[in-house]
Formats: sequence, C-alpha cells, structure tokens
Amino acid sequence: MRDTLHFIGQFATHFRETGALAPSSRGLARAMITALGALRPGEAVIELGPGTGVFTRELVQRFPGHRVVAVEFNTAFAGRLRSAMPTVDVVEGCASKLREHLASVGLRPDQIGGVISGLPLLSLPRPLGEAIVRSIGEVLPSGRRYVQFTYSRRAWRRFALPGFQAEPVTGVWLNLPPAVVMPFMRVA
Repeated sequence: MRDTLHFIGQFATHFRETGALAPSSRGLARAMITALGALRPGEAVIELGPGTGVFTRELVQRFPGHRVVAVEFNTAFAGRLRSAMPTVDVVEGCASKLREHLASVGLRPDQIGGVISGLPLLSLPRPLGEAIVRSIGEVLPSGRRYVQFTYSRRAWRRFALPGFQAEPVTGVWLNLPPAVVMPFMRVA
C-alpha cells in the first residue's frame, strides 16, 4: 500500500515521466519477465523505469544470481529502490544513455541478456522516446530480447525499431489499465 501511495504522489508531481495512474500489477510483471526468456550464466538484465520496483522484485526472484541494473530518472523512486533492494544496481539517469550507465556499473554490452521497459514512451517527447529505443539497440546483443509494455499498442507503432523483430504480444487484462506486453528480438 505504501508503494501505491508513493506512486500516486510521484504521478501527481511528475505525471509525464510516470505515465500511469497506478503501479503495474504482479501479473504484468510476471508476463514481462516471462517474455524476456531465459538468461545465460553471467548475463545481466537491464530494467528501464523501475518505479516502485514491481518488475525489479520479479526479476530478482526469477533470476537469482544474475545482475539487475535498474535505470530510473525519478530521484524519489531511485532512492526508495536502492533502500529496498540493495542487491540491484540502481542507476539514476536517463535511459537514452545506456552505454554510459553500463560502463558506470562495470558492464559491457556483450554481458546483457535482455532489457525490460516500464517507461511511458508514448507520453515522453517523441525525440526522447526515439533516443531511448536507439540506446537499447546500441547495447543489446543480437539474439536477446527487449520487452516493452504499453496501454495502446496501436499508438506505440509510431516507433521505428531498426534491428529488432517483433514477436507475439500478450494481453494482461488484470492490470489498471489493461496492458499489452510486446517483446522484440534483437536481430542486427
């Protein structure tokens, strides 16, 4: 309940960055992590926009022993996540600078097993959303997945994803609002 209240407070003051009325459900978190697929030994996973940490907790539980790097722009969310999950590398900054963030925690792109994103790309300025997608492409190795969720699959199609192949989507109806999980495989 405290996470929900914290989220609502951040939404009220940073609505464009938060992009949702309520935190993501555990069902959405499970669907996102399932769409990511398996990680190879030694691979890390990047989470963009962890917010209150719903996906982060699922990542840590599903992939014990793997590094989780959470990139969060919101100072309040980043501080709270650092306190709650000390085993997670929480990087405060913009997701459009993934190469720099990975270097700051001692990771190379070839060590990345996947990227999941809770970022509200539809509510961000278009150039920033495109820069974030490019940044993902710069660090994600071929054969690994980028998983994004959205509340509007049709509107999300405006993003060009060069070097990615769309995979089958999954609807998550027990989320407020209902969401669609969209996995993309890095192919180039």
